[in-house]
Amino acid sequence: MPEALSPRRRLAYALGSAGFSLADRVVYVVVIFFYLPPAGSGLEPRVSGDIFLGGLTAFGVATLVGRFFDAFADPLVGNASDRSRSRLGRRRAFMIYGALPMCAIPVLLFFPPSPEAGTANFLWLSGLLALFYVFFTIYVAPYLALLPELAAGHGERVRLATLLAWVTFPVTIGFGLWTVGFDQLTRAGVEPGDAIRAVVVVLALASFAFCLLPIFGIDEARFVRAEPSDLSLRQAVRTTLVNRPFLVYLFAQIFFILGVNMIQPVVNYYPRVVLGRTERFAALFGLVLAVATVVGFPIVRRMGDRYGAKRTLVACVTVFAVALAMLGGLRPAPPGTAQDHVNLALSFAVMAACGIPVAGFMIVPYVIISQLIDRDEAHTGMNRAAMFFGVQGLCTKFVYGISGAILSFLFARYGNSFEEPLGVLLVGPVAGALCLVSALLYLLYPEQEVLAAGRRSQGTGSPPTG
Repeated sequence: MPEALSPRRRLAYALGSAGFSLADRVVYVVVIFFYLPPAGSGLEPRVSGDIFLGGLTAFGVATLVGRFFDAFADPLVGNASDRSRSRLGRRRAFMIYGALPMCAIPVLLFFPPSPEAGTANFLWLSGLLALFYVFFTIYVAPYLALLPELAAGHGERVRLATLLAWVTFPVTIGFGLWTVGFDQLTRAGVEPGDAIRAVVVVLALASFAFCLLPIFGIDEARFVRAEPSDLSLRQAVRTTLVNRPFLVYLFAQIFFILGVNMIQPVVNYYPRVVLGRTERFAALFGLVLAVATVVGFPIVRRMGDRYGAKRTLVACVTVFAVALAMLGGLRPAPPGTAQDHVNLALSFAVMAACGIPVAGFMIVPYVIISQLIDRDEAHTGMNRAAMFFGVQGLCTKFVYGISGAILSFLFARYGNSFEEPLGVLLVGPVAGALCLVSALLYLLYPEQEVLAAGRRSQGTGSPPTG
């Protein structure tokens, strides 16, 4: 029998999530701000904002190129990890190889070859995004596969997923302070490009430190007992894609990811484009969301215990969709005007309303995919946790690229400045509609069927009946 994790080792594992989340946020949030900055930030565009082929932009194409490599890396890494018999551990070995490049490449993205928009910067952005996402997958897919292996049964998994949320949340919310650091450095006379690079270097160092903790803290020989897979890549992908409950979950995730990854980078545009303030004002949004999410964690835990993972996630996604749609009511106005007061009240109300949903998103999907992994193990006799995350990545990583392409199209076609704000204003309602579709799809997830099979596999725990 594997040893139980001590609280210290559980914390070390959980903090790895904070590490790769920081690297991901730099690439997804700060990179678009650097390459397609809002007017007044002091930064110049590093790639062209022109639209071609009906709806593509240079940034959108670069994002799609990166996600193309990302998507196909997921099942390759997942199957290789599931089949691995490395003495370092079939998950740990990959995490060791992926950690340093994953944290270093985001820094290189902020040193393009030219200070002006052009082909060289486009190629630099495309190539580095492709490399980043490959190494991101090499670290993250095996890391996530450890969660159902380290925690057996519904209750243990909820507790470990909740711990991941608790330790990751303050780090990712604190990430919003990058705008404060950027603003302070520019106010002190630092050139805006150098200011944003300094902030990114600090974030990358913190990311790397967090990513090392589970590598040193989790010895798979002591804490994990799981039968490696002997399926080929083709067999593993096919076996996963014929899993009907997984497909329902997967399609719901696709629409959710498309919506949520459109709205995240835009939060940093609202202060300057809508509110007539600087980027540091976004930190106040982060503070309100942080408090609301902390309040939401115990509420989500009780909801999960009483109603089950499916109903809890449906409720969270629905509330989130409605809140995002409300952002369509914003109208740019100078500070101190009547419309500005309406904008402030609406913005902070939306941030507060998103607290419980965000808490749910940080916990419940881990529980659901662990249920699906247990069901598969009951049918196949093999633990293929990384392949489930890999196939999920194959089918959803294109969505991340699509969301970036849609976002850059909205900015290019409808504007992302105080004078031409429509591109920013449209994001909330569009993202809300996509999340609402996700909630409807989650309703189709057959939770009771999955739980019944999972209990036969684990032989432990009694999930809520929902």
